[in-house]
Amino acid sequence: MVRYFKGWSLLILVSMATALFTLGYPAAIGFSVEALRWGLHATARISAMLFLLAFTASAAVTLFPNAFTRWQIANRRMLGLGFAFSHLVHAGFIVAFSMQGPAEYAEAITPGMIGVGAVGYTLIVLMAATSFRPVAEWVGAKSWRLIHMIGVHWLALQFIIAFGKRIPTGGTLYAGFTALFVLAIGLRLYASRQRGKHRARKPA
Repeated sequence: MVRYFKGWSLLILVSMATALFTLGYPAAIGFSVEALRWGLHATARISAMLFLLAFTASAAVTLFPNAFTRWQIANRRMLGLGFAFSHLVHAGFIVAFSMQGPAEYAEAITPGMIGVGAVGYTLIVLMAATSFRPVAEWVGAKSWRLIHMIGVHWLALQFIIAFGKRIPTGGTLYAGFTALFVLAIGLRLYASRQRGKHRARKPA
């Protein structure tokens, strides 16, 4: 079934579904502080899943070649852009939360989190911009690889820390997300090793 959702239609579908789901409930109850807090959590989790799909695409198709993983790698760029859109909505919720509940915002968000988040968003913008061919050609292949290598690993680590520190209060859900990101990094490392072995076996 996933083969029917691909390319730009996939990005449009993901973006519309994300916006409708995460904005619908807060809008229905007047964007209260609690509704905005719910929106923050919802967009963070949607972003995490979209990021994981893009982050693991290459490793998944290497280790488990099948119809889904081939769809995953073919649509990695759109999944990444869908993640960028979801996190843009997440940023909107952060701004709205800071304005609607300044006391709650000050309690929940530390200066360190703002600094780390700013780096993360800068990398998201750079990766999203260089996902378009004219920009990618302008920055060059070497810079493109560097931006995306630093970006995906910084964001993966940021997700691990963000979810991991909430395990004592959030329980199983946050433990599950943390485990998924650790597993994703492990899969990427293992797949890279397997590709290296395959190249080494090829005749010169």
